[in-house]
Amino acid sequence: MEQIRPFSDNRLDGHCIYCFNEPETREHVPSKVLLDKPYPENLPIVEACKKCNQGFSLDEEYLACLLECVICGTTVPELIQKEKIGKILKRKPKLRERLEKSRKTIDGETHFQSEMERIERVIKKLAQGHAKFENSETQFEEPYRVWFQPINLLTEEEIDDFFANEELTLFPEIGSRAFQRTMVDEMGIPRAYWKEVQEKNYSYSIAHVPSGLRVRILIRNYLVGEVIW
Repeated sequence: MEQIRPFSDNRLDGHCIYCFNEPETREHVPSKVLLDKPYPENLPIVEACKKCNQGFSLDEEYLACLLECVICGTTVPELIQKEKIGKILKRKPKLRERLEKSRKTIDGETHFQSEMERIERVIKKLAQGHAKFENSETQFEEPYRVWFQPINLLTEEEIDDFFANEELTLFPEIGSRAFQRTMVDEMGIPRAYWKEVQEKNYSYSIAHVPSGLRVRILIRNYLVGEVIW
């Protein structure tokens, strides 16, 4: 990823972005479990305490394994496309068993009954990280919208709307990365745009729109998510 140094107010830094406690670690957003090696250079990094940093790890691992099992239609490690996920399923038989129990065959098609609360926690956490990294804004309040869905359940019109470079209703925090990256179209209108962390694995966008501060995420070209504060 292209890396930009922020020049926003440094009083916005110096705390865990999830709980406001002393930051003891720095973590990648997105987590590397959602990406492939070789990892992109200049991955987004935010400040976090150890408790929060470690607290999301199992949920992120679950989501990464779930998505790969859904895409491949199996929990058998040897049939998983991503070698890293196959190794996790081998190393953690209880996780594989949990995913296998959630697998159902309906009308000849394989479906997985997802643990929605765990996915919601990951989507919200990722959005908090992007809000801080791009806009220098820490979001401690509960968002009023957390939504996610497989992209194949969206209509073409909904997909076009989801990935549109939408007009900004407010400029980002002065000096933030988002402020420096603001794109102006041929009509002079500032718009949000998507940032690709790793092709086919992870992209996101962040913007102030009429509904609020909105973060949109695409994972594995399969799961789309949206969080609005």
